Amino acid sequence: MSAQRRLTKEYIQYKKTSPTSNNPQILLLAPLQDDDLYHWRALIAKPSKQDSQWYYNGEWTLDITVPPTYPQQPPTIKYITPIIHPNVDLKLGEICLDILKSQWSPAWNLESLVVAILQLMDHPEPDSPLNIDAANLYRADKLGFESLVQFHIWQTCNFYKGDTERFTTTKRGLTKCDKRGFMVTRDVSGVRLVNLTEA
Repeated sequence: MSAQRRLTKEYIQYKKTSPTSNNPQILLLAPLQDDDLYHWRALIAKPSKQDSQWYYNGEWTLDITVPPTYPQQPPTIKYITPIIHPNVDLKLGEICLDILKSQWSPAWNLESLVVAILQLMDHPEPDSPLNIDAANLYRADKLGFESLVQFHIWQTCNFYKGDTERFTTTKRGLTKCDKRGFMVTRDVSGVRLVNLTEA
């Protein structure tokens, strides 16, 4: 099957049944333009601590470049949003995941690859790191690793925004949700909502 045919089939399937309905941590999986099925974006999230021990309250954008030899060859997937992870290059966004290299199979599709990346987030492989510092911290100090990840989510403002909420930073260094009238402060324990009248 040609790459164009396979990608068209996947795209039609995603339009019928959104990947979000199969996995709510996939907020978006779509080509950048309808007439170019070789370049996709995915938006993934870990909305709560139930979703991830390390990456809760964060969301990230992935860039997916599909080669003309797909599905015989895997796509290239990179994080656009910076992430602290043992298996992700912090500067380049490259991901060390065996199914994107030696363990690739044409049975994989774009949605299943995004699901595998979500699983890698929660189950780092510190023995094959692209970020040695993150791998060493993960091995030696899990609480320190969690704190660094949460600080980085806050520092880069890539926290989970929900379906309709969008956040802005106020002069007081807090983050305001315009829709519901709350101030949001963030720490390693997650999100604490404070009513604006109390702040």
